[in-house]
Amino acid sequence: MGVIRGLGLLTTAWLLSSCAWMSSPSYEKPEVNLVKVEPLSRKGLEQRIVIGLNILNPSDAELNISGLSYRLKLQDIKVISGVTSGLKPIPAYSESRIELQASVNIFSGFRVLESILKNNGGAIKYELETRISTGWWKIPITIVESGSIDLDL
Repeated sequence: MGVIRGLGLLTTAWLLSSCAWMSSPSYEKPEVNLVKVEPLSRKGLEQRIVIGLNILNPSDAELNISGLSYRLKLQDIKVISGVTSGLKPIPAYSESRIELQASVNIFSGFRVLESILKNNGGAIKYELETRISTGWWKIPITIVESGSIDLDL
């Protein structure tokens, strides 16, 4: 019984120290920015594209990424989503640009186009949500970038 209690205390101490690290003043959440969207070949209703993401590590510790997922919404409609793994670590106070291939949901694209036409051009709202998983911390870090792009139609 004493061994189980000791393991429980050790686990609790480890979890608390991990939480303290994530909320420490020296830890800063990474930033992820969409820097490239380029169409590739199309097959039937599937349009493949290259997504470029710039990941900024403003922290004083190396950022080890075991997995990354992303979702791009236009006009509150999910248009693109994807996942990747096996990314190289990002050193402290550094940034890294990655390129990923993704599929565009054609029907969602039509809904976005319809929304833009109803608004007579104007601006397109966007939201990029990225979830980064690190090797040792199982709870992903969620980063959301949002804004609007003005159109001159």
